[in-house]
Amino acid sequence: MTGTGAAAARPRTGRAPRKGWTISYSPDVLATFVAIFGLAFIPVLGSLGALLFLMGGMALVLSRPGETLAALRREWMVVLMALWCLMSFAWSDYPSLTLRYGIQLCLTVAIAVAMAYRLAPMTFVKILFVVSSLAGLASLASGRSRSDGMGYLGIYASKNALANASALLVIVALALLLDRRLPARWRLPALGSLLMGTMLLVMGKSSGALVSTLGVVLAFGAIVLLQRLAPHVRLVMVAMAVVLATALGIILSFFAAELSQMFLDLTGKDVTLTGRTDLWAVAFQEIAERPILGTGFQAFWVQGNPLAEQLWAMFGIGSRAGFHFHNTLISNMVEIGLVGGTLQAVIFFAALVSSLTWAIRSPSAASVFFALFMVRQFLLMWIEVAYFLQFELSSVITIAAVCYGHAFRSAQRGPASSAPAPKGRAGLPAVT
Repeated sequence: MTGTGAAAARPRTGRAPRKGWTISYSPDVLATFVAIFGLAFIPVLGSLGALLFLMGGMALVLSRPGETLAALRREWMVVLMALWCLMSFAWSDYPSLTLRYGIQLCLTVAIAVAMAYRLAPMTFVKILFVVSSLAGLASLASGRSRSDGMGYLGIYASKNALANASALLVIVALALLLDRRLPARWRLPALGSLLMGTMLLVMGKSSGALVSTLGVVLAFGAIVLLQRLAPHVRLVMVAMAVVLATALGIILSFFAAELSQMFLDLTGKDVTLTGRTDLWAVAFQEIAERPILGTGFQAFWVQGNPLAEQLWAMFGIGSRAGFHFHNTLISNMVEIGLVGGTLQAVIFFAALVSSLTWAIRSPSAASVFFALFMVRQFLLMWIEVAYFLQFELSSVITIAAVCYGHAFRSAQRGPASSAPAPKGRAGLPAVT
């Protein structure tokens, strides 16, 4: 029996083809890897890391400008948010700084949207896993700790930065590990990275990161449970959970003082949680004075600003940098007003709901990762500034979650919805 076509033309060597890893080349994947690697290693590479992000990201954006513009038009709310931050230089207290950071945010948004529209979600998550694992290994190899012994640093400048990177590694490794459709060559390394991320998280001694990661684990359990239920049962369970959470919150409020003191004793924080009430008093005063427009994008914590100098001195921040209002909504409304802050919140909460819905209705490593990541961002936003920042990996992932969530909603509405999913995301919601 003879073959035809290519099979007939192939020489017979008498040996079966070798099995193993197959390496394929994709310019989009390579550009995205370079960009994300640059962001993850900015603590080590400095401005070179930012340059790698721009080189890889802009190669992605400019390789197919027509598709990039179409993607940006589809994600018009994210683009509008970035443009609002950029335009705030017109009323900013420090216009040159706001203009610079606003341009950087616009570039970050364009690159993140291009990534989400060019790559399938699973590919995006795999790149994050590889880069996060490399950063974890580099942190272990560095051996750096704080001089006072109050936490491990790794390659980062602060224990909170290490904790955030380690939490990201835990989340992405957990999502890959528990997706049974993935081959062992992904799940086994994911197990090792999960253990490494957990170890770094504990070594960092960041109470906020530990609490938020615990919340993510609980959210994962809830997602797994809801995946197994019929749609009408899910609705009942969610309603019951809301009622129980409300009742529990009311009951715990009667013991707020005792619980707060217990938490403070365990974490070593002061009674106002690092002086947040004093910070928020200043923030609310600023919002009251300029409620609509704000002070300008990233135009408050600037050396020379009297209020910022006063707060730095009050809290002993000798570097006069790396400080914020410890609440995303408050911080953003100080800088970009109620208009910009509300727009950012709408974008974020829509992505949170879409990611959770995607994970419950179409479970996969990708959908579960984005759901858990957005849950952690939600938990962090009350104590940190979680979104949207320029040249920052968490903000890129958040924007990707916005785009993938948008695609999932469009797919759920069916072909009668506005526009078909772009090429890079045609697989949603059946992610592979």
